Amino acid sequence: MSLDPIVLSFDRLVRRAPLATLVASPDRSATVEEVDALARAARRALDGAPWPPGTAVGLAAANGPGFLASLLALRRAGLTAVLLDGQTPASEALRILGALGAAALLRCPAAWPAGPGDWTLTSLETPAATLPGSPEIAVLKLTSGSTGLPRGIATPAEALLADDANLTATMGLRPDDRLLAAIPLSHSYGLSSLVMPALLRGTPLVLPAAASLCDPLIAAERLGATVFPTVPAFLDALLRLSEPPRRPAALRLVLTAGALLGAATAARFREAFGLPVHVFYGASECGGICYDRTGDAAERGTVGTPVDGVQVVLEPVEPSDRSHPSDPSASSLHEPGVVTVRSAAVAAGYRPDPDPRLTEGRFVGGDLAAWQNGELALRARLDDLINIKGKKVNPREVEEVLGALPGVDEVAVLGVPVPGRCGDRLRAVIACAPGRLRTDQVLAWSREHLAPHKVPRSVLLVPALPRTPRGKLDRQALLELRGDG
Repeated sequence: MSLDPIVLSFDRLVRRAPLATLVASPDRSATVEEVDALARAARRALDGAPWPPGTAVGLAAANGPGFLASLLALRRAGLTAVLLDGQTPASEALRILGALGAAALLRCPAAWPAGPGDWTLTSLETPAATLPGSPEIAVLKLTSGSTGLPRGIATPAEALLADDANLTATMGLRPDDRLLAAIPLSHSYGLSSLVMPALLRGTPLVLPAAASLCDPLIAAERLGATVFPTVPAFLDALLRLSEPPRRPAALRLVLTAGALLGAATAARFREAFGLPVHVFYGASECGGICYDRTGDAAERGTVGTPVDGVQVVLEPVEPSDRSHPSDPSASSLHEPGVVTVRSAAVAAGYRPDPDPRLTEGRFVGGDLAAWQNGELALRARLDDLINIKGKKVNPREVEEVLGALPGVDEVAVLGVPVPGRCGDRLRAVIACAPGRLRTDQVLAWSREHLAPHKVPRSVLLVPALPRTPRGKLDRQALLELRGDG
């Protein structure tokens, strides 16, 4: 069995710079040599495992040296790591792993493990993996499946290396950079932005000491972090503080992904911290897609230009997915199409059920977009188009209109199923200061600026929109909100 190129790169790093710091927090640190020792300790938990190379094993580990060591241990054993959030309850983890045909769960709840006793290995009731494996598949990333159960994105090590090379060149990452690690390492964004630079090139990770809003910037100031991958929700919350912390002296690059960055948030951050926010648009299936090289794309409503080494094509939209002809979003900018990506970073496919949208170096995404002066402008999700009495409504258009109403901090528009009827009811959930707006004001504004079928039939006013631990809008929570409609 040939060794994983990620492992080979890390082994070279151990020989070249064993005493270099690889992970640091305000109160402790770990060198390359120490992470290597932890990986060997984690490997002991796998001793005697009967599984052949390519078998899938779940990985649930806290952010820190423990996660890096766990991933290295699995890959040195030739096993494919199913990347679970470190906080995933055991019962949920085992349910997901069973659906993906994994053989076991490797867990490391300690961010800074001390030895072999910090790892546990739990075998599933079915001891052998039920899906054919391949040693070349380094990780299975999790994504939502059409049935509601997670499915795995089978990602070869070579695809992860290609994505890392593309992003390093595109973002202008430097050998002396230090990366602020405040997003989960187990998520695709953290894997590409933090884990790969650390394991492949020894780029140090700076870990916040705790979980308060100011801790990431405090750690960045103390330890000289230069690059900060984050999410829009964090920037929004930071800017709402009465006294935001000052900008860390060494910080030179802030990038955001996982959700769209609002123009107002981008402008306020630039004004408050003297740095632009660079939008990074990608997908778990293919890594980086577009990047905002200038730092002002969000303020123009785009996500920048294609990442180096990535070809982006907008394929024609099926007639059933087009917006209604009277929808202005169908004619502004250029004709929208489905974002389709070709690159060496595209994953090998889905597990357990293959899908022709992800195969042979090509990924057909779920976003509708258009080109705007050479930049990509996202318009809607294909599955977000809402059927209102036979007419398709683009929720992003309604969100933009409502977002322009004075007093609106943030807005989410979604379709709520109506029992016994064909189609949905349009709901707008608006975040605003208590007492700042009334629902009749929102409806009057909507009627003035939107066609009748686009006017929300339900308006809920809330202090803040619900979000998942990953910083994305919690669609299920939005559906379950109770109010006037």
